[in-house]
Order: sequence, then structure tokens, then C-alpha cells
Amino acid sequence: MLGGRHQSQGRGNRRPAGRPGRPPDGNHHGPKARLKPCGHFVKGSCNNGSNCNYAHVVKLYARLDASSQIDDHKDNGNDFNGGYNTRYKKHAAVSTIAIWETQGMIKIFTGSHDGYWRLWDTQGSQFQKEFEHNMGGGKVECLRVAANFLFCGFEAVSMGLPGDAKVGMIHVWNLLRPTEPPLELHMHSLMPYAHASCITELVVVGSDQIISGCRSGVIRIWKYDGSKPGFVLTQTIHGHAREITGLLVVDNLLWSSSIDGSIRLWDMSKNGDCRYVITRDTKSNNNPNNSVGHNGAVTGLLTYNMPGAAGTYVLSSSLDGTIKAWNGSNGECMISEDHHTGVVSMAVSKDLSSNPILLVGLDSGNIMVRNLVLTPKAPPFALLFTLNPSFSTGHYGAVRTVAEGPQNTFYTGGADGKLLVLQITGDLGI
Repeated sequence: MLGGRHQSQGRGNRRPAGRPGRPPDGNHHGPKARLKPCGHFVKGSCNNGSNCNYAHVVKLYARLDASSQIDDHKDNGNDFNGGYNTRYKKHAAVSTIAIWETQGMIKIFTGSHDGYWRLWDTQGSQFQKEFEHNMGGGKVECLRVAANFLFCGFEAVSMGLPGDAKVGMIHVWNLLRPTEPPLELHMHSLMPYAHASCITELVVVGSDQIISGCRSGVIRIWKYDGSKPGFVLTQTIHGHAREITGLLVVDNLLWSSSIDGSIRLWDMSKNGDCRYVITRDTKSNNNPNNSVGHNGAVTGLLTYNMPGAAGTYVLSSSLDGTIKAWNGSNGECMISEDHHTGVVSMAVSKDLSSNPILLVGLDSGNIMVRNLVLTPKAPPFALLFTLNPSFSTGHYGAVRTVAEGPQNTFYTGGADGKLLVLQITGDLGI
């Protein structure tokens, strides 16, 4: 287990007033963080050094405009927090990040709602844009890098359809042969696209399988066929009523999540039969009076493999403000933590001592960092610190995507069109 059932520590806070570079003063509602990052250190340097009353544990190395500028009156395409102050609506939302480690170098791919994916070079900590590729004007929602291949899910106008109808497309590039055209996933020779609506989620399984989900709630499974060569559609799964936001595989179970508020578990050993459905009406096995599902749109899934025989856990996030941990083999809810503001994205990383930590991107633009498992010093989900754009750093609008990098780095993309490059630099006390 992650360490037993753990209760929320309190109510979340938005953006209370305070001095620039310092956490807000005074009483306010919110889970009490163990550390308060020094805003001066996060964004540059702190003159107080070791005498500073605030924690020198995280550093911002870059804050980049990672998408095209848009008109203020246009919607920025943020499905999770479209109502934030319009003065920050200057760039299309950054929706996805993928990290490519090659020949000792770190490359960053970003995708955004302006229809581009971009490649960023981190050499010398300059974070220069190396290349950008226009995917046809529709939204780029998911990028994945696996075995030196780039997988891109997006929406674009299909040449096989009349008019300007946009459909869901998946392209795959060999990053070691970048001049070659990408593989394209097509349902059929007469249907030269992957889904009828925008691709919103992708997972690469092993070396020869892709699972994709789209805005209309359909899931498709693709298998690589060397005789083509290319990916062939092998199965289509229906069940979700709205956009797919998470896909992952644990043993023979395919987990999926959706903004329809449900999580579904599909038995891949039995032709994808739906074995479990978790909704807000699903009752706890231990207490039939308690419901365990989410009360709002489910925004993502990720796995964490516990050491030893503890098995695999699945984490789910939701706009209801909670993150829940589930037994990956049977869907039993183990822990739930409330953030009191919508959770949009999350990723697992490590502190300087290799303890697992959870990076949480919030609807408010804040970034929370939590302990993940029980340690002698901290319970599971203990709030370690919060990054807030008013006092340290963060996003103006929802944190759409969070990605782990090497050497304690992590990357966030937001509805404000920014890419943040951050690194854990100090002891988090866990």
C-alpha cells in the first residue's frame, strides 16, 4: 500500500495577496505545506543565502513562450479554465510535453493548440527552439517519445473528406531519420484518419502497440505490421460518453478515464470486455455508505509501481479537486486527497534522495509537489510545497501538462502558452 488511508489536510487556497517573492502572509485556508519556497531563489538568487527563512529547494531555469500569439478576443482553447483574466490570453495553450534523451542530450517536445509541435534544445541551458512543425491548424493534444520515435495525436482537415471537416490523426516519426515522412495511422484505406474527432490521449505499449482515445470517447488499439509496414487497427472500444483523458495498461487491464466522470477497466484477455466502471455512485468495498468515484471530469491517469510485492497503483486526477490511488489489479480505492481546486495534470518524479514525489498541475495555475509514499518522515500525499505565480512561479491559467525529466528536472505547460523548466535542488525533508 501507499501507506494506508490518509485524510486531506485542509482547504486549498487561490491567490491571496502578499509580497512579491515571498509566500503570502497571514491566515488563509489551505493544506499546510511543509516548505515555503523562496521566490527570489526560485526565479534567480537570494541575498540571504543560508539565513533565508524560506526554502531553497526548487529552481526555475526557463520560462518560454511555447506557442503562437493569438488575439485577445479569441478563446485560447483551454477546456479546463477558460475564465481566467483575459489579459493573460496572449498565446495558445501548451497541451503536451514529451522528453527525448539522446546521445547525452535532453530535447523537449511541446505541442499546443495553435496546431504545432516544437522541439527545444537544452544544450548549455539556453533552451532554444530548434524546430517547429505545423500539423495542419488543428490542436495538438498529445506527444509521446518511445524508442526514438515521436508519436503525435492531433486534429486536422482530412484530404479524404469533402470540405473542412477536422478529424483525429496520428503520425509517427523516426527521430533517428528525421527527413523521412511519418507513418500515418488510418482506420481503412477509404478512411485515411485514426478517429472521427481530435486525438486526446495516446499510450505506447511495448514496441508494437498504440492505444488511442479521442474527443468523442472512442478508444482504438493499433498493432504494428511489418509487412505493410505500419500500424493496423485491431480493435475499437466504445463505452465512454465524452473525451478520453487517460489510458494505461496494468497487466491485462486497460484503464481509461474521461471527462464524463468515469474510469473504466477493460479486460484485454477477453477481447476488451469492460470489467469495472468507477463513477461517483460506486460504493466502497469496505464501507457501502461511502462513494469512491470522482464527482467531476477525470483529467488523467498514471501508474506507480511499488517496490517489492506491493504491486502497481493507478493514480487518477479530477476537476473535483481530488487525486485518488487505486489498486491496479482490481480497481479498489486506497487513498483520496482533496486539493479543493481542479486537478488538471500530474506526473511522478523523485527528490534528491530518490524518494518518489507527485507533481500536480492545478486549474488555478499553481503547481503542488507532494510526497507519494509513506516514509519515516512523511505520510503519503503530504504537501511539500506549492509554486504560485504571484510569489514564486506558475501559470496564469490551468497547468495543462506536467512531465518528468532527468536529474530532478520537471517541465510544465499551461493555458497561458508558457513552458516552464524547473529542477528540485534542495532537501524536501522526506
